[in-house]
Amino acid sequence: MKQAIRKFAVVPSFRKTVVVFGAAGAALASQVSSAADDVASAATAAISAAQSSGLSVGGAVVATVAALVVVSIVLAMIKKV
Repeated sequence: MKQAIRKFAVVPSFRKTVVVFGAAGAALASQVSSAADDVASAATAAISAAQSSGLSVGGAVVATVAALVVVSIVLAMIKKV
């Protein structure tokens, strides 16, 4: 009987090892998740900054195209006169 007990005495330590590695894996996963949240918030801030910059550049492009159209219309009117 004592031999049978010694034979399976390793099982509880194996179970403890599995539980410890499982807990460590869960803790690591939560840290990775929080790091991903930090990266996502930084990316959101960068996207909003780029959006405002893109809107100002887009406005400048539209103004330039409108000015070129007006100039071409004025030149076409001068040629006809």
